[in-house]
Amino acid sequence: MERPLTPHLRRGVALIAGIALTGACSAAAQLAPPAARPGGAHPSAAHAAALWRADPARGTADFEGTETKPGTVRVADDPTGRHGKSFALHTSGDKLDGPTRVRVETRGHRTANGPLRFSREGDVVYVGWRSMWGPLPTKKGDWVVLWQLKDYGPGAATPPLSLRARGDGTVDLEYCDPQLKTTRLWQAPIALNTWHDFVLGIKVSKDPARGWVRLWHDGATQQLPGGSEQYPAATLRASWVTDKWGVYRSDGIKGPATAWLNSPAVGGRYADVAPKG
Repeated sequence: MERPLTPHLRRGVALIAGIALTGACSAAAQLAPPAARPGGAHPSAAHAAALWRADPARGTADFEGTETKPGTVRVADDPTGRHGKSFALHTSGDKLDGPTRVRVETRGHRTANGPLRFSREGDVVYVGWRSMWGPLPTKKGDWVVLWQLKDYGPGAATPPLSLRARGDGTVDLEYCDPQLKTTRLWQAPIALNTWHDFVLGIKVSKDPARGWVRLWHDGATQQLPGGSEQYPAATLRASWVTDKWGVYRSDGIKGPATAWLNSPAVGGRYADVAPKG
């Protein structure tokens, strides 16, 4: 005879059953990732069902849009021969006009049910991808944004989260709070022409006491300010936020740049989105 579920298991089943998209594909509340191995390395896992994944076979159709000012977004073979078809985002670096900053980026996530946007208080989502950059001119005192959690709608201002190259040989994850105060959550040396994996865990909230951010780099959990693996943050701004990958830079930097993107995905768990290998 089948035994009834214990209260603990009933809660687990109910939580799993609650994973869903609602409304215009708002990301639903999700399970937390499995525990990390000693030393901070996250256990590898086979891909589970993701809320969104960009398939290079579909070109750029899985993105809500692209922004080429100027530039191109195309599918090409990984020049290192390791990861197959990838997205190549290239800009000549020549400004279109005085007010327009150089950028070549993907924007957002398109699904069969409409755009996937992060807009619901309390949702937890994980964003994973693999990036390689080169050429990537930088300049000390200027910046190049390589990934953004960008805000849209009334009140949009500065993205809550940005991955930036600073021209000092580093790349960092920057948090901007609702008062536009910025904090560097993480920093590492930047290596060009080499693939690196990223996973961001994000609890969606306009309240910095409720929202949070987590980061894995090359499969390892990263410590954020205060020595914690989870940093409190207001991750929702304006009406909604969504991801942008590519190159967006300040005016002091000249020359062509290319950002390679592989395995971009959004899901409810680390295992849904962590790049294979």
